[in-house]
Amino acid sequence: MKFIFIPIFLLVFSSISLANDKLGKREVLLDNSDVEVVRLTYPVGTESEMHTHIHPNRVVYFVKGGVLKLVPKDKMQTPKVLNVSDGQTLFLPTTTHNVINIGNTEVVIVETEIKSS
Repeated sequence: MKFIFIPIFLLVFSSISLANDKLGKREVLLDNSDVEVVRLTYPVGTESEMHTHIHPNRVVYFVKGGVLKLVPKDKMQTPKVLNVSDGQTLFLPTTTHNVINIGNTEVVIVETEIKSS
């Protein structure tokens, strides 16, 4: 029984690892009642998964730029491709979208969402 369990465990664990390799990394740097600041790292080919930004005031600073595809949840909207430089800062509206790194370099973002106005 031990010999069957170990290979099955390894197969399941390796499948989970492969699925997680497709996602970027999200680190919360600050989160309080007024603001949330996160560091997002997207290696080549990774994505955020579909998510919603609920706070209307959001600024993103690109520590490492690159090429990102922003895919809206609403299929009637056209995806946008952002080609951003290191050090570039953008104001982005509230949205529900998936972010995909379609470039050939890792992208690192510091995103600040203001919770209160």
